[in-house]
Amino acid sequence: MNEPVQRQQIGYDLAGNPMYAGQVFSSEHLLPAQQPPLQPIQARPWGAYLAGGCLALVALVVVAFVLVAILIGLSIALVVLAIALVALVVCLLILRDVWRSTRKG
Repeated sequence: MNEPVQRQQIGYDLAGNPMYAGQVFSSEHLLPAQQPPLQPIQARPWGAYLAGGCLALVALVVVAFVLVAILIGLSIALVVLAIALVALVVCLLILRDVWRSTRKG
């Protein structure tokens, strides 16, 4: 009355054991030769990485401040140049008018 359940065989594993459909394998069934060898733990200089990152951040902030200062200096220089050009044009117009009035009279 109770017949065993027939599962479909889908192949063989590396050890030659039959594999069945729907079978779940855990790491306990693996042979020690099949498991990859463990890699040794490598010590990393995390403090040096952290210090390098902080120094890079400080250098980036200094470069940004220098660039902003240069841009502000250039903008101030351009404003001064524009004011000087306007003053020079006004001065030339006034001198031209004075020159014309002295030539007529």
